[in-house]
Amino acid sequence: MDIFVRYCGGCNCQLDRSKLVSDVQRGLGPEFHLTTDLSGAPCPAGLLVCGCPAACVWNSEVSAAARRWVIVAGKTVNAVEITEDRLAEAVAVEIKSILFSE
Repeated sequence: MDIFVRYCGGCNCQLDRSKLVSDVQRGLGPEFHLTTDLSGAPCPAGLLVCGCPAACVWNSEVSAAARRWVIVAGKTVNAVEITEDRLAEAVAVEIKSILFSE
């Protein structure tokens, strides 16, 4: 199942965004595919990966790419502060919650 990933521009990163996405992919397992390809939009879930709390890349165009979103903004997941070593796990749990609640 495809999950759309949108990255911010990276101007003020407080975390390694690429590592986070790799760790999330590992946590989700092979049946899920994190992708930046919009051809399958809207995806059932999206992951917005912003390096800082501003999450400035969020807009209506991004919003339309997925039905529901998990938003990482700095060291928060959906506005809940998480320690960096737990971010990937928290994101994977949120994504699975979205997908299995439909």
